[in-house]
Amino acid sequence: MIVGVIGSGSIGPDLAYGFVSALAGDPDSRVLLHDIKPEALAAGLARIQGYVKKGVDRGKLSPKVAAAIGDKLVTTLELGDLADCDYVLEAATEDLAIKKIILGNLEKVVRPDCLIGFATSGLPRAMIAADTTHPERCFVNHPFFPAWRALPIEVVLSDHEEYSERMLATLKTLGKVPVVTADVPCFAADDIFCNYCAEAARIHVEGLASVWQVDKIVNDAVGGGGPFNVMDLTRGNLLNVKCLKLMQEAETGSEWFAPPEVFSTQANDPWLDHKNPGDPSYSAELGKQVLDRILAVIIGRTYFVADNDICDPADLNWLTRNALGFSQGLLDLAAELGADKVHEICTAYAAQNPGFEVPRSIRDRVLLDFKRNVQVTRDGDLATVMVKRPEVLNALNDQTMNELKATIDELEADDSVAGIVITSYGGSLAGADINELAALPTPEEAADKCRRGHRILHRIENCTKPVVAAVDGPVLGGGAELSMACHARVVGPALMLGQPEVNLGIIPGYGGTQRLPRLIGVARAAELLRTAATIGAEEACNLGWAEGSPAADPVAAAKAVLRSHLDGSAEIKRLGTGPLQMPETLAPVDIGHRSLAIDRILTDTLFAGLSTDLDSGLEIEAVAFARCKETVDYDIGMTNFIQNGPRVPAVFMHE
Repeated sequence: MIVGVIGSGSIGPDLAYGFVSALAGDPDSRVLLHDIKPEALAAGLARIQGYVKKGVDRGKLSPKVAAAIGDKLVTTLELGDLADCDYVLEAATEDLAIKKIILGNLEKVVRPDCLIGFATSGLPRAMIAADTTHPERCFVNHPFFPAWRALPIEVVLSDHEEYSERMLATLKTLGKVPVVTADVPCFAADDIFCNYCAEAARIHVEGLASVWQVDKIVNDAVGGGGPFNVMDLTRGNLLNVKCLKLMQEAETGSEWFAPPEVFSTQANDPWLDHKNPGDPSYSAELGKQVLDRILAVIIGRTYFVADNDICDPADLNWLTRNALGFSQGLLDLAAELGADKVHEICTAYAAQNPGFEVPRSIRDRVLLDFKRNVQVTRDGDLATVMVKRPEVLNALNDQTMNELKATIDELEADDSVAGIVITSYGGSLAGADINELAALPTPEEAADKCRRGHRILHRIENCTKPVVAAVDGPVLGGGAELSMACHARVVGPALMLGQPEVNLGIIPGYGGTQRLPRLIGVARAAELLRTAATIGAEEACNLGWAEGSPAADPVAAAKAVLRSHLDGSAEIKRLGTGPLQMPETLAPVDIGHRSLAIDRILTDTLFAGLSTDLDSGLEIEAVAFARCKETVDYDIGMTNFIQNGPRVPAVFMHE
């Protein structure tokens, strides 16, 4: 893939660095950073080189990847050098007239099928693409701070289905998580964010609270660092003015959206002087006054976006957490407060602020009910269930597991569904949520967590309709266990499959000790379980863990497996649940730094569980997981992972 980025100012170099990092493993790719000013290009290149050096120094980038980034990044003063690009993102300006000039010049250079994105915080696609030769290949692509590593990117699609699908796929390849929005001023996130900042500015100008107090009050309650801190980080005052004016002039606008004058007078000067910090302390009364106003605005505007179908509720909830930095999604925050409280603060605010709209759901005291982490799409009589928590490689926390069960219940009861694919965003499926495991207070609660997982996976395993997993990339721990509870599995070429639990001072707790040996045999399964070794797609297929051969499109391949089963041309054979013939001893393996105490629990579990039926073996696994909780090494492994990540081996005490 050849990618172009126009503009080497505040955001362009960061986008180019993020894109080239995502493409570092593709030998045929390159990223061109274009600007008309040599000094801007030089500054942008220096910034990128600084990111690379910092990544290498901190061990986040290998020298090999750093060299690939350097080789693939090209700076150019000539727009014509973008002629071979598959995708170009204009990130030079928020000025509509200048954007149109750049776009007109770009269309003379690139191929007719080159995708074009505009990085804008508020300008609708219809305005920018109005005079283009090929509007169908032009899209809003709104990235977030810091642009090189922030996952979310808002996308306004065109009416051309093929180009729109290519746009979404391109952004995913470039390491982004696209969130589709309607073509309205400021889309979803900046509607909420700019009005949030405006309310903070009004509170400050009125003298109700200082900038330090506002940030402290807001951050204490909902996270995000505080509005003034974020405005300083993004140098967003003047951009707020443009966005607020767009919303004010829209059909749904009013004088309430008028930008506070202080944004213009403050310009790009910082709000916070960290060398001379103010006193952030506040009374309970002041905290309530400020917070009620802020909550009314951010929740009110979030529900405006949702009620007007500007953004899917699940995507919106995810966006407000991952793009705006709040400690939880704002729809989750509203649910936590409750419909009555939300109604109270929003209607009280509206009474004092003419032009502020209280959205329908809040007026009616009926908050949205939706699944946060699981999305379902249909292809005829086949349903695809996607786990979507991309910021944590789709880790299976309790909420996700419960949503999976509810979804399977709904699909099994739906007569129009003949088969089910279970997959995840990007194909990866990380294990259980480590923070949840680390917080388990007692061995019995550890066992109960396993039992809850077993019941959910048992529900999938015993679904009367065929269920096929489609996975790719890292599929580890609980993700592998979820896949094994499906009736068959199809994998992509990037699969990295493993049960790494012993690295954390635990054993698998969602059936891995019992299903993996029944799938691939005791000897190989025991080796993988005891050493935490990973295998690739080819070996997974050869061992019988997955069907057929690695597929470039695992979801499509999984659907083909289902259709063959449904038309009788092939059969999905479900996992046997009976006991296995066990050897007298397991072959010796080198467990390296891993815990001897956990290894003893694991081997005991294999012998006891596999000598009986699957259901009994799963209960043995749950009890054994509780034994892990009783060891010193459980706490050592969990603490090491949370503090140091998976690359730093834990120093176990073997007790």
